[in-house]
Amino acid sequence: MSNGNIRSLGLRSRACAITALAALLASAPTVRADDNRLGKTPYMGWSSWSLQATHYPGYGGGGHWQDWLTAEHLKAQSDALHRLLQRHGYTYLNIDSGWQGAYDAYGRPIPNVGRFPGGITEMARYAHHNRQKLGIYWIPGINGDLYQLNPPILGTPYRIQDILVRPLHPANGWGGGYKIDYAKPGAQEYINSCAALFASWGIDFLKFDGVTPGSDHNDLSIDARPDVSAWSAALKRTGRPIWLELSWNLDHDYADFWRKYANGRRITDDVDIYGPTLTAWWAVRRAFPALHTWAGDAGPGKGWNDLDSLDIGNGAMDGLTDDERQTTMTLWAVSCAPLYPGDDLTKLDAYGLKLLTNDEVIAVDQAGRPASPITAGQQQAWYARSPDGSQIVALFNLDDHDTVPVTVRWADLGLTGPARVRDLWARADLGTFTDAFSAPLPPHASRLLRVTPRRPR
Repeated sequence: MSNGNIRSLGLRSRACAITALAALLASAPTVRADDNRLGKTPYMGWSSWSLQATHYPGYGGGGHWQDWLTAEHLKAQSDALHRLLQRHGYTYLNIDSGWQGAYDAYGRPIPNVGRFPGGITEMARYAHHNRQKLGIYWIPGINGDLYQLNPPILGTPYRIQDILVRPLHPANGWGGGYKIDYAKPGAQEYINSCAALFASWGIDFLKFDGVTPGSDHNDLSIDARPDVSAWSAALKRTGRPIWLELSWNLDHDYADFWRKYANGRRITDDVDIYGPTLTAWWAVRRAFPALHTWAGDAGPGKGWNDLDSLDIGNGAMDGLTDDERQTTMTLWAVSCAPLYPGDDLTKLDAYGLKLLTNDEVIAVDQAGRPASPITAGQQQAWYARSPDGSQIVALFNLDDHDTVPVTVRWADLGLTGPARVRDLWARADLGTFTDAFSAPLPPHASRLLRVTPRRPR
């Protein structure tokens, strides 16, 4: 069946599918995200996608996004991660799309032997030897090649075509693949077999991409919630702690569902611009309105708001000014977003390394208390309370042209009387201020402060 035919399914069949889905979700076993003993704090590591996606010379992009993804390149990033960032908490080495080569006899994905001659198992051993955790990538649904092969499902009398929604229906945010019907026997068993294979390789993390509602499909015409539930259960069943991260730009209307089944979820579009640099200010800036919506939904037991790769370490290659690089790290940290550079770790510049390894700033992220906005608009202040009575405050100037003072008033923080202020980026105490702190900020610049009242409440 062509994609055009799939998209032209009648409204009645969709309505029936939605009714069946509601019944399925209501009857599904409860498998909470934190059942995997992970997610107490946002994860930290590195991801391959930014280098695969950029058109910057020497990397992926331009239709060659799979070519950069090789065991040799990943081992170089693993070694740099180990040498430069790991002692600051960065431990995950995540392989994005492009690792798969074919399928085994049971329809389970296996790696491309040209790019991974030793398989993913050998790559996992390398990462684990460096005391790192290895991540992998997958999406909802059954693609056309696997549909045509129609192999048996391991340990069952069923085949791949037996577990699909009929008539065939798209499965993910790209409108691709064929949707699995989890009410059918063999469906969960197939996902279990794939999860077991990943676990046998030594996988510690799964990015599950193209998840809907979200991924540019927020109307339930394509709904991957049953896939999320199935993968969450299958990963737990392996007995191996495997972090489950959902992507991309997930629909906030289903926040309760995402935090129930996954450790984290992408709440924005890609930070990558698929151009001559890794990212750009406009791609970073759209995280601000997303966080205004999602800020209260993150925390231990709730899962974490993922803002995508932290592309701030490679200077001109990042596509950001130094002020914008610091602002990016500031926003990610106060939001308690996962911290995972997409930069080439073998080419970090001095300023990028300084940003990525400031332990006072990292501690804000890992404290797991996401900040809330005090103000909106071009000049913004965000804050988060700490158990010791101090408060973390981030100041941002989002204006494109002018240097503008940005102010936080103690009354807005619920404080009375004077308070001490420490600049976390400068690692310097600034003194005691009576009732407010104000700083002139250039365009796209930020400050990150710890405010401590003389008599903590």
